[in-house]
Amino acid sequence: MNNEHAAAVDVTHLLWKLEEQLDAAFATSGELAAALPRARTAARLPAIAGQQAFELVSQAMMAIGAARGHTVQGHRVLEKVGRTIGYDADYGDTRPKPDFMPGASVKVSASAKTGADTGHLRVAA
Repeated sequence: MNNEHAAAVDVTHLLWKLEEQLDAAFATSGELAAALPRARTAARLPAIAGQQAFELVSQAMMAIGAARGHTVQGHRVLEKVGRTIGYDADYGDTRPKPDFMPGASVKVSASAKTGADTGHLRVAA
């Protein structure tokens, strides 16, 4: 295996690892966001209890979502670089990644709180 190919394999594995970890972090943050109001209710605390934590966890979720979007965009760039050097890394992901997925009609707006550019993200129905 030549150096370019070995480097591409390393990058591919790390990219997929990052995507998996971001998905796991997003799922965990969603579970936490759902658990917070249930815990408050179970403890019979007023609505104000934990509100700041709930808002911060929600902001963390949005940041993870933005990081995932940036990673997806990076994935597309790396695929182009890979093709340039003659390396096609599909690793089972052979479906096309169009800019617009059929059926997705709601555009996600950029968050003023995070300042992240999320205009390229779409909500799938």
